[in-house]
Amino acid sequence: MYTGSRLIELLELQHQRRSQSGLFKKGTFTIQWRAKVGSFPHPDVETIVSAGEPCGTWRPTQGRPEDKRNVNENWERLRILPLNGYIPGASIRGIVRAWAKQRPDILPRMYELLGYQNNDTITAGKIEFLDAWPDEPTKLTLDIVNPQQEFQVYHQGQGMPISLYTLGNGKDYIPVTVAIRGIPGRATDAEVSEVWGWVQQALSLYGVGSRTASGYGTLKFSDSFRLTPDPDCAIKQFDFSLYSQGSAGPNMQTMELRPSHWRGWLRSWILRFLLGVMSQQDAKKTVGELLGTLEPQTRKGCVRLQMFKGTTWGDRSTDQPRFYAWKGKLQISAPNDILNQIILPIMRFAVMVGGVGRGWRRPLHIYYMNNGHAAARGTLLTLTHKVRNRGTQQWETKPYGLPLNAAAWTKAYSDWLAAVQRQWPDRVTADNHNISAEVFSPSTCAIYAVPGPDSEPIERREPYWKQANDAEATRGDGMYLIYQQTAPRNYKRNLDIGGNAGVGNASCSWASIKRVNIPNKEEETDCQEIVCLFMGGQTPNSDHVRSRFLRDLGKMSGAVHVFGVQPPTNP
Repeated sequence: MYTGSRLIELLELQHQRRSQSGLFKKGTFTIQWRAKVGSFPHPDVETIVSAGEPCGTWRPTQGRPEDKRNVNENWERLRILPLNGYIPGASIRGIVRAWAKQRPDILPRMYELLGYQNNDTITAGKIEFLDAWPDEPTKLTLDIVNPQQEFQVYHQGQGMPISLYTLGNGKDYIPVTVAIRGIPGRATDAEVSEVWGWVQQALSLYGVGSRTASGYGTLKFSDSFRLTPDPDCAIKQFDFSLYSQGSAGPNMQTMELRPSHWRGWLRSWILRFLLGVMSQQDAKKTVGELLGTLEPQTRKGCVRLQMFKGTTWGDRSTDQPRFYAWKGKLQISAPNDILNQIILPIMRFAVMVGGVGRGWRRPLHIYYMNNGHAAARGTLLTLTHKVRNRGTQQWETKPYGLPLNAAAWTKAYSDWLAAVQRQWPDRVTADNHNISAEVFSPSTCAIYAVPGPDSEPIERREPYWKQANDAEATRGDGMYLIYQQTAPRNYKRNLDIGGNAGVGNASCSWASIKRVNIPNKEEETDCQEIVCLFMGGQTPNSDHVRSRFLRDLGKMSGAVHVFGVQPPTNP
């Protein structure tokens, strides 16, 4: 028998019988995705803790269940924990306190109603927070985190995924009943209503179970509920469409798009930008301040990210080779200056030169494996946002990105750099940071727009390939260059340019290519590919393979230099 929410029902009934209904408030919140689970009561107010509802035992053979064991082993042995998850009342109370601390006008009132501790003196509050249980018994399921920051940006070998458990399976929404009550004789009906308003705002704004604000634990109260951002913070929302070869979670056969994909995308691009203007130490420190850290010390970041599923979610293409489509909303919130001057400019660049999730460095195209089987590779990502038309004052949907001209890219980068200098004047240096890493700056990377393919290779509304039998028709000139295997253009499966996943222990490619539906007038193609080459410590005039790749880009018919370094005029 499931007794999770029974206490809330009994206490509500008790207040009704005592004519104290005004002292009791409850409502249904819905977990939109997953909420991370802690294995012990954790000092972090956002950690959700599993409960020992009598439905089985939890006996890991070694260490903590979420320890860094092999993910496949966890998937086979303990993919679902025999425990029903819940949100502790103490966690909800802590989230409300954290929310109130961002609002000086509420803070004294919060201490009065929720209590406080001053050294050894504890002043009790007037409001009690009850544990919130899902309406239906919900066991904890396995998820993974891919520690790809080092892997992607520094090319230091593939990181091992870390397993963890979550409340929620990433597919189903989970209704949970949240309730508070005023202590009879101490709290008034009005005070309980006041705190209930705080609960609605705090849980809807912060979610639960996401120490590093990665998008896990997003809670929704109702469609009509109006959310108020933190003071001096702003929220930006995008509609996204992603067509991808597919991204897997703990089960390699199940395609998933998770908030952590977006978090990894944003984190790695922020680091690439900061490495161009800061030392490695300061760049990593700044990324930690923006997006949080887990080790060596847990720190909450100031940038929050949330993903909302749309009606198209993981839909498979109707033909072969299979690709998948996801559509939804991506929401970013941060302090005003950080969001508008630091984060959003980076996103403009990132969405122009790559995708998200598996295969993010390549446009969605058809590839033939060694056994002759065709496979989908790469991604196609678009972000759109609402912009008010200054003439009509009407909101219009516009693509989010940059126009394909060098002046726009140079100005966007200069404005971003000026904002970084204002925000962290003691960390910005003028040294050349062309280190052996992916560094995004005018002196450490090159970006070209090159022609092709002739037309978009997929139909987006009903996902399928327009030319499934012609793999080359799915690629533009940038991908044509990547596929060259004949010396001196030995780019395909070259660890310095294309990587070689087939031999194991692969590292990422130094070149990222994104297809955009912008015509190339010179070559009369409907599409172009944006090729971003990271020099990784090499100079344009050297004999290194990346330098040769740069020279080939510069000589390509119809290619336009958009940003960064260029090949020497007289090589």
